[in-house]
Amino acid sequence: MSNRLDIKFKGQSQNFELVEDGILAILNTTQHKLEYKIPFEEIKDETYTIRVKGDKNVALLYISFFFNIIFALCIFFEYYSYNLIYFYLIVLSLSLPLFLVFNEVNKGYEEKHIASSKILYFIKTKQNADQIELFIKSIFKHRNQFFKNKYLKIDPIIPTYVQEERILWLYTSKYITESEYEVFKDDLDRYTNFNPRI
Repeated sequence: MSNRLDIKFKGQSQNFELVEDGILAILNTTQHKLEYKIPFEEIKDETYTIRVKGDKNVALLYISFFFNIIFALCIFFEYYSYNLIYFYLIVLSLSLPLFLVFNEVNKGYEEKHIASSKILYFIKTKQNADQIELFIKSIFKHRNQFFKNKYLKIDPIIPTYVQEERILWLYTSKYITESEYEVFKDDLDRYTNFNPRI
């Protein structure tokens, strides 16, 4: 699995990179032009998908362009007194490309969001859907490993009840399995109950 994901879609770009304690995100989209880091502590388990329609301004621009061409053709045909059948043929032949362009603009795309304190979403198309799903799995895997490395260790300075609460939190949050929970709890009990005689 790669620690980096680059998405390009219709002039928009998104770059994500997994680092030791979070995700670096660079968004250059129609809605956001941001660059920031999201720590793993702020990333939740929930994901959801939103369907985004195409940019309405671009669609209106194409429609305006089409009607301006029709208006110019009307003036041209009226001024030179050409047969109107040619005008109808030209308008009909221009309507098909307009319809195809308008359909492409309106098609839109999906955004796959991960709940977090900052904006974290991926522009999802049919071509990059598998890459995005693999990267999301990689995010959760790195996050779980980060929490294991941070909290799943025996520390003689930290009180025992705090360490027990930490491993219980890791287990209830599903960052560790039940077997890992039992093993670490037994290790912690052995460490705290160790009483060497001199």
